[in-house]
Amino acid sequence: MVPMPGDPALSAMWRTRLVALVLATAAILAGMWHARPPQHVTIEVGPVGGSFYQIAQTYQKFFAARGIELELRPKANSLEILGDLKDADSGIDIGFESQDVSAYKEAPVFTVGHIQLQPLFVFASADLGRRIALTDLRGRKIVMPPSTSATSDAAVRMLQLYDITAENTSFTFMQLADAAKALRAGQFDAGAFMLAPENQVVRDLADYSGLRLVPVPEAKAIANHLPFLRPTTLPRGIYDIADGVPPTDVPMLAGTVDVVVRKGLHPVVVYTLLEAMADAHRGATFISNAGAYPTISGAELPIQELAQEYYRSGMPWVYRNLPAWPASFVDRYLLVALSIFVLCEIYRIATYFGEISLFLLLLRSGRTHRERGEPVRNRKFWEMRS
Repeated sequence: MVPMPGDPALSAMWRTRLVALVLATAAILAGMWHARPPQHVTIEVGPVGGSFYQIAQTYQKFFAARGIELELRPKANSLEILGDLKDADSGIDIGFESQDVSAYKEAPVFTVGHIQLQPLFVFASADLGRRIALTDLRGRKIVMPPSTSATSDAAVRMLQLYDITAENTSFTFMQLADAAKALRAGQFDAGAFMLAPENQVVRDLADYSGLRLVPVPEAKAIANHLPFLRPTTLPRGIYDIADGVPPTDVPMLAGTVDVVVRKGLHPVVVYTLLEAMADAHRGATFISNAGAYPTISGAELPIQELAQEYYRSGMPWVYRNLPAWPASFVDRYLLVALSIFVLCEIYRIATYFGEISLFLLLLRSGRTHRERGEPVRNRKFWEMRS
């Protein structure tokens, strides 16, 4: 039954519905504003020109396609990136790590995947002999990138297992390009560099006849002592098959590079980052097969929940088919919207049946009064429905 014009019940009903409409509209606008993706995101990348910096540059086009500016913020001490992500006031949203993370397992920082292995290359002067072992470097002059880099942290800790320390050996720390140049110039007996095997610095050092790549046959044992490193093998001839560079398979240690994010990062940023990682790192490398990376297998840091779902079932439908802002709104508030819709329907149905019950009650009351010869109350009500 529909209330007639002039009925106070009709006015109250429309006032209620108008208030509900205004509140629903306000809630939708507030939700869309809250769900909007950020227009600026900051990624901390280590020293300018380093491998982290170069990787981040490849991510920028994916963020630009989503309307997000990805700012690259260099950091001289790459070992401090995790600490900056942990600090909510640092302004850092994303970073890289390839280090011992045992101190950060309870911190509000999360991995979204390993992206590559970076072997720890140790090159030694050919003057030390054709077959050089790490133990031959004790007492020599060794150059490596700055002491605040993941490379030097890993190299020093590895060499300590061979009793090669600052007390009995000369360690010199220099910028990457300067260290490689000085090593080739013969100013040092050996150098350590943790880079992707395709990196041009490594290629140039491997091709230089005055240097030899030092194998690490104890790589598996060392990885047990230093869990943030993994054993790997650089294949014979990977740099030059005809000349045999390197001349044999070379057992090595490698650091796993992770992309890490702060707590509470916007879903659009997380999915854009995962999309960029998949595009940049899914191909084959000199030491890994196509499709091996990115991955969360063997992660030492907690895995970001959206990343975990992404690796299990791929990009959610809404982010695959809708623009960033609507996708974020639907993803965040679809369940809430459905709940509100169901409650509104329940209210509408209850109101409808309540009106029917009221009509039946009044109808019954009117008949009772007529049978008794009593005046009928709510005459206006009956006149409107006659």
